[in-house]
Amino acid sequence: MSQKQEYVQPELFTQSEDSGQYKPQIPRNPFFLRIRNYEKAMLFVMGMVILSIISFSLGVEKGKHVARVENNNVNPGTYTIQVAAFKNKQLALRLAQNLIKSGFSPMAFTKGNYFILCVGKFSNQESAQPMLIHLQRTYANCRIRRL
Repeated sequence: MSQKQEYVQPELFTQSEDSGQYKPQIPRNPFFLRIRNYEKAMLFVMGMVILSIISFSLGVEKGKHVARVENNNVNPGTYTIQVAAFKNKQLALRLAQNLIKSGFSPMAFTKGNYFILCVGKFSNQESAQPMLIHLQRTYANCRIRRL
């Protein structure tokens, strides 16, 4: 009754090549080789657009930084005291005549629809402060501004 078995019972999970199990195949060609030529061209163009936008935005930020540094180095005569703003040119000229009679040297320039009347040129706001206090006695809405 004891007979020898002539075959070997296989293991549940074998490592042999002919086991019949499904083995995924690794693609032989990389992703970029499977893309069509016109798709490659479109990807290249999109990459260049993105690169251009990034370089432009970095340039704008650098320009802002340079402008900020230049504004901190105040040149002489960059501040003035704004005495009044008029829509009517005749009123601005009349007030300028009064300021000349008072001993000031007024400057008038236009900004939009307004004629701005200013007095003096100062290197910083602190040096304009005493004249501002003197002018506020006569002209209540005076203020220091950049030229």
